[in-house]
Amino acid sequence: MSVLWPALVTIVIAVVTGLIPVPLRPSAAVWVFGAVAATAATVAGLALLLVSAAFVAALPGISAVVEWCPVIPVHHRVDWFVGVPALIGVSIAALRMRRLLKQRRWAVEGTQGKHVAVLDTDELVAFAAPGSPGCVVVSSGLLSVLEPRERQVVFAHERAHLSQHHDRHLLIASLSTAVVPLLAPLARRLRHATERCADEAAVAAMGGDREVVATAIARAALAASGDTGIVPSFGGGSVPARVGSLLGAEISPVRVALGAASATLTLVVMVGTSSIQLFHFAELVAHVCGW
Repeated sequence: MSVLWPALVTIVIAVVTGLIPVPLRPSAAVWVFGAVAATAATVAGLALLLVSAAFVAALPGISAVVEWCPVIPVHHRVDWFVGVPALIGVSIAALRMRRLLKQRRWAVEGTQGKHVAVLDTDELVAFAAPGSPGCVVVSSGLLSVLEPRERQVVFAHERAHLSQHHDRHLLIASLSTAVVPLLAPLARRLRHATERCADEAAVAAMGGDREVVATAIARAALAASGDTGIVPSFGGGSVPARVGSLLGAEISPVRVALGAASATLTLVVMVGTSSIQLFHFAELVAHVCGW
């Protein structure tokens, strides 16, 4: 089962990336973490699909149909103790992905064609519903607890999510976690990075007033009640960490350079490992199908 080893190495690298702090600019972190998550999930998903397909093709009844077709003769059998877990993993991942896509549809329901939607509820809710043109969804309860300038922060924050298409990055992270649950810490770091990008955009919109942005975030910390996990929300990420980043000292250029170098190395290693994985896939397909 050498076909699985590169996938395991790729997953381990992705998991470690999600656990070890890397000093990256928020905008760079969004792309790096997204690429790492997508690569690991794709490689793992392909491995599970290929092993599952080979296992199913050898089952009684199905094998007779497969062998009857001269185009896809099967010359390799996958043992049950490998095929059954792979088939279960594929099924669970498919169900999780289906649930996530339903959550995404629920989040954008009723927002098409709108720029702003106000929910009549006391819950503190604020999120960006992707679409055309994209909608900022807030609750009357949240608006009632914020000062006028803090409301401006919320709208600037959510508009930044829409303009920077953070929903796409979060969708990739969520789907990746559905395939490989161990990527959950990496997905959380990516989500935090999207929130930091939106926070900085809100600072720029407020004329550089970091305190008002930090205050708005702190006062609306309970806005996570409106967080579906699949769309950007004002209460996403670690609120204390976001406030600390807004009011703390900037990351030194040396640390940023080291972070960029480590991120680049990680991506290079993952691409190399993925290439090995794809080569093994091609070999296994050729062996299974007798090419």
